[in-house]
Amino acid sequence: MENAKINVRQLFVLIVLFEFGTALVLPIGFVSEQSVWISILLALIGGCLLFIVYDYLYRQYPDLPLSGYVREILGNYIGWPISLLYLGFFIYNDARVLRETGELLVTTAYDQTPLFAINALLMLAVIYVLHKGIEVLARTGEIHMLIMVLLGFFGFIVVFVSGIINTNNLFPLFGEGWKPIIESAYRNILMFPFGEMIAFTTILPYLNKTQSGRRAGIIALLCCGLILSFTHAVEISVLGADIYGRSTFPLFLTISKVNIADFLQRMDAIVILTLIINAFFKCAITCYAAVIVAADLFRVKKTQRVVLPIGITILFSSMVTAGNWSEFALKGKEVIMGVFLPLLSVVIPILLLTVHQIRKRFGRKHSKIAK
Repeated sequence: MENAKINVRQLFVLIVLFEFGTALVLPIGFVSEQSVWISILLALIGGCLLFIVYDYLYRQYPDLPLSGYVREILGNYIGWPISLLYLGFFIYNDARVLRETGELLVTTAYDQTPLFAINALLMLAVIYVLHKGIEVLARTGEIHMLIMVLLGFFGFIVVFVSGIINTNNLFPLFGEGWKPIIESAYRNILMFPFGEMIAFTTILPYLNKTQSGRRAGIIALLCCGLILSFTHAVEISVLGADIYGRSTFPLFLTISKVNIADFLQRMDAIVILTLIINAFFKCAITCYAAVIVAADLFRVKKTQRVVLPIGITILFSSMVTAGNWSEFALKGKEVIMGVFLPLLSVVIPILLLTVHQIRKRFGRKHSKIAK
């Protein structure tokens, strides 16, 4: 691990930008249709509980990244393969985020630009900033957070002023009952985007105040959940549940309908810039998680030496994850949402927590007997 520290404000900013990622612009949890915004709020509760688990494990091992305390709790023979699985997951998930971003940019704005060129430019920027270290990434996040606030505020203002919102599209709220709402919340949205917070288990050890991480993380998640819920509610109210569900890029489609007095229109650049900023930080943080795990597993003292190989691996993996968008979306649902995220974001952390508590309790009993 590098010799660096980030403060609570920077952790908050990184979590917000990471959670927005592509979740701000893609349709999520559409099983619940027009009630998806309710599903996001329900999933937010589970996301906060998961972060509390991650933070608790971090507090028990404040100087170790995820791969370090996995081996500490489960032993080297079991912990090393599990840590290697996390490394593979971070690389694969980052490759998917990169591919997703590239596909969206090619579809909406750069239709004459090769997908590989867009992915390569984004990954080069990620490699450069990670080579400078986590502190530089955090400071960069603070600057871009201000840009995101201004873009978001302006975007929502023009959507409201344009008069394209139809709140009737949000009803009936419980047309199919609570079952699809809860299913959407805890099978889909809890995993994406909240389950991906497992990447921050490699960043928390850099926090300068160990006890402040939980509060900053929970507040950041609450802000993200509320904004995501509000954003997707606005998208559905403008587009309707049917178009929202069939659209690849509903936020782009929503903002493209803005027309104020035939003067203020074609505000697509707001969404494109939003996507690029959020996707950059999500790619960077997930890549950094892979770098830290790789450096820890293979005992590389300088993490900068691992950045370039991991970055190149992610770039080329992004091109071979799927042949087209349909295959890409199907693999994401089956592999990431159905297997990796539930296992690595929920099952294994809870297992680690359980084993740690058992060892802690029995350790105390043995120490009392010895005395």
